[in-house]
Amino acid sequence: MTMKKKLTVTTLAASIMFASIAGLPLSEQGLANKLGITVGVASADTLSIQDKLNGLRDELGKDAEGIDAARAVRNFVADYSFSDEDMALILGNVWTKLSGAGVDVTPVFELFNNLDLFYDESSNAIEELLKVQDVRDALDLLFQYKGLPLIDEADGLSKQSVIDFQEASLAALQEESSKEALLGSIASVFLTGGSSQPIKNTLNDIVTTKVLSKELLISDFLNAYELNLGDLNAVQNNLADFIADNSDLGEQAVAARTAIESAGIRYLLKDEFQFTDNDSSSAIVDPKLSIFGQPLNSFLVWSKQSGDSVKFEAGKLVLNGVNSGNGVIQARDSKFKLLLYISPTLTLTKTEDSNTTGGGGSTSNPDQTLDLGNLAKELVGASEEKKQEIFQKAQEAVKNALQELATLDLSKSIKVEGDTAKPTINVTELANKMKEIAAKAKALNDQLKQLNPNATVEKIQLKLDFGSITAKTTEIPLGKALLDAAIANGVDTVAISMSGLTLGVSPTEFGADTTLKVTNQDTKVATSATQLPVAAGVYEFEFTSGGTNISNFNKPVEVTIPVPNGSKFDTELLSLAKIVDGKLEFYGGSYENGVLNALRTGFSTYTVVENKVEFGDTASVKAWAGRQIQVSASKGILEGRADQSFVPNGLVTRAEFAKMIVKTFSLESATATENFTDVNDSDWFKVYVASAVKNGIVNGKEAGKFDPNGNITRAEMAVMSSRALALKGISLSPAKVDEALKGFTDVTEINASLKSGVALAASEGIVIGEEGNVFNPNANSTRAQAAVVIYRLLNK
Repeated sequence: MTMKKKLTVTTLAASIMFASIAGLPLSEQGLANKLGITVGVASADTLSIQDKLNGLRDELGKDAEGIDAARAVRNFVADYSFSDEDMALILGNVWTKLSGAGVDVTPVFELFNNLDLFYDESSNAIEELLKVQDVRDALDLLFQYKGLPLIDEADGLSKQSVIDFQEASLAALQEESSKEALLGSIASVFLTGGSSQPIKNTLNDIVTTKVLSKELLISDFLNAYELNLGDLNAVQNNLADFIADNSDLGEQAVAARTAIESAGIRYLLKDEFQFTDNDSSSAIVDPKLSIFGQPLNSFLVWSKQSGDSVKFEAGKLVLNGVNSGNGVIQARDSKFKLLLYISPTLTLTKTEDSNTTGGGGSTSNPDQTLDLGNLAKELVGASEEKKQEIFQKAQEAVKNALQELATLDLSKSIKVEGDTAKPTINVTELANKMKEIAAKAKALNDQLKQLNPNATVEKIQLKLDFGSITAKTTEIPLGKALLDAAIANGVDTVAISMSGLTLGVSPTEFGADTTLKVTNQDTKVATSATQLPVAAGVYEFEFTSGGTNISNFNKPVEVTIPVPNGSKFDTELLSLAKIVDGKLEFYGGSYENGVLNALRTGFSTYTVVENKVEFGDTASVKAWAGRQIQVSASKGILEGRADQSFVPNGLVTRAEFAKMIVKTFSLESATATENFTDVNDSDWFKVYVASAVKNGIVNGKEAGKFDPNGNITRAEMAVMSSRALALKGISLSPAKVDEALKGFTDVTEINASLKSGVALAASEGIVIGEEGNVFNPNANSTRAQAAVVIYRLLNK
């Protein structure tokens, strides 16, 4: 598991660990939270339950849309005339288990669905509820039926009974064994893309074994009626379904549940989140969110919540054509749609420092220096694990510093004539700036290498930022002299950026004067080609060099397209789409911080769509591979074998997996070649096998043959995945190979030539053992298993 995934898992674990018990009946938080989602409980023992609820209310109040949804659902429950049949249906298994006591359904329903307490400012909410005669009578009947004390009897139900049960529950959830169990179940959900059911099962196990076994009145009550967390959670799910079926509040019911859970997490972790602005300019906010010092942005969707004279564009809060403004931004996680962070009011001001100096461009902080000395001091006496964290922090610091140094503001160079915008670039000034950047990059990398001799050298990614352009067409000249200067100064990529749209190309691709032409097309170009939701603008890209159109690139071009309203989409299903002859071709990409990032080797007209692919035969593998199949198919990596038929248990051929790997990492090359005698020019897989050979991902099985139609084994699949990871700089030292494989009981069955590849894939969580901790290296892989591997690779 990568550090980023570990971090996200830890965040989710913390929120659930301290908050999930709030859904239990008779808990003040539980009664406050009858939308069926957990709420936060502060860790400070000195805070009263009411203080904690007030803190939670304050957090919910910051989410205008969320609190409106919660109120709408609360009002529906308060105003709707539920029949006895409705109430019994919603209570489900709870009513089945309680009805034998002869109690009426109405007070039981009121007990489990009283939303008003969430907004009650009184600290005596439980006492007030117990004064309601119908509820009081029902509780007495339920307790008497099982031989438990009545409310007015000694040791009968009281507010202290609730507090005792809560404290026991929280203590159980804080035990190390509980934390480990929760962390494991959350990791499983997060990495496999499944539902949250494993988390609920683990919570139920913890409460059953560590709380219901204690001599507590509420534990005795739940045990007597054989009630568990699953029964209680089902009540809330049934209520949400009922609301959806009997009103137009279905979406609001979901939004309300998410809003209350989000408020709990923000309240619980408010001191752990660290918000930083990655842009030193006073006119731009480039938001980054971390927790425990580790970045979360790759899992977040940022947006503007409110503000004046500002807009959120390409992942940044920027001024909207004025000199000053303010706004509030927010971040949701891309998986569970939880609103994790709401910023304070941010003030943006345009100053002289943010102006450009002309065609040569300017950096926002050209004199910036970075000192890794403090990190070097932390290495003294540090454990190996701590050293790796320090090395990663240093690598990230150098990367960010170099990124800022290499970003040049060329917005002032743009001139618009008619519908076309063109810059006037001073190549001499720009070449001098590249020389300065190269010198500073060397100094930064020297510091990094001094700290960690095994550190990866951070390359120069020169970004030419032309600002916000409203013209229909933009033409950017990249003269040969400019490209030669970039090559001479070690620039790996030249990124051309405008209005949040960025194309990053290798300067070695062109040997003559080159022009990039970007044309904003009407959205009808996309909507006339598909009924899929279109999530971005429509752009036509053209590269010409030496007067010739460049249709294919040796090194993939990095494409970044702004997605203005990412929160409206299932961001995992967003894909770059090429519009060809009125149809779409899908080329994947990953969504992060308001943009879709993808790689392409050829250009035409592109947009971004939400591509939700459904197959009719994946029910049998849905629990562990359903989401993975859907996401991989949405990116154009996987296809069905027939109409709406995926054949999840069918076997995967070597040619099929070669195609999957090539498309996952955007390695397709029309000019790639291979020399296998069993791969012909007319074969559909020719280009994929050749591209895999070009990138060192595949070898033949025997002299001169690839065996394209042979079934791929689990070990071969792991090795191909590892070779693809190596292209991204991910490696495993030979000394750690045996350690990575020690968890497999059949390690001796892995061919010696494949062990290092299997080890790397295993260490990165790409492949895992099967039942009994066996790897089964020589077993053939099914299509569902391959989809899971591809999904994990997509998240690297």
